[in-house]
Amino acid sequence: MTPTDYTLLKKIKSGDRPAFMLLYERYWAHLYRFVFVRTKDKEISEELLQNLWIKILEDTATIQTDESESAKGYLLRYLHYRVIDHYNSYKKTPSTVSIDEFDIPAVAESTDTEYFEILEGNEISELLSMIDEVVSQLSSTEQQVYDMRIRKNMSVNDTAEALGISSKTVSNKLSKALGEIREQLNPEYQSSKKLVSILMLMEVLTRY
Repeated sequence: MTPTDYTLLKKIKSGDRPAFMLLYERYWAHLYRFVFVRTKDKEISEELLQNLWIKILEDTATIQTDESESAKGYLLRYLHYRVIDHYNSYKKTPSTVSIDEFDIPAVAESTDTEYFEILEGNEISELLSMIDEVVSQLSSTEQQVYDMRIRKNMSVNDTAEALGISSKTVSNKLSKALGEIREQLNPEYQSSKKLVSILMLMEVLTRY
């Protein structure tokens, strides 16, 4: 049975990274299109989305769900206001968009289609298995750092204390692990912008 957004958010609040990745996979493409079609700017869209993912991690309790336990409406409303904030901060006139206008215009589907690549659930599972395989080949310390920082959501300081190493070493070991993951992935996934986006997000999350 597919978990609802409400269930995933509860798990995310308790530090469940797989639950976060499921929610991320569920909405990544749709939310990106929603923002991009209004900003027409990749960097701005990525920044607004990145801030939303961090908010979901740091302030999960504020993410609201509807009667069907879906967070989609809340996420779209949140991004709608962030787009307006962005335009206001640059003294530009925001696009005229109704707060209830959630359907993405058809033109968005053909805009930068490679960037909007969507991986099927079985592909995500395969990718995660491949990542686990790469991690299993890392040094013992790198495996421990990856496990504590990525899977268990432990802070840099807590990880350093648990392993008896410096915070800088923790950061260096994790960066090396993520670099190795990119290097060793099957060539068919190395060019995947979706995967690169996930790995970039993982690196951002390691700062928290």
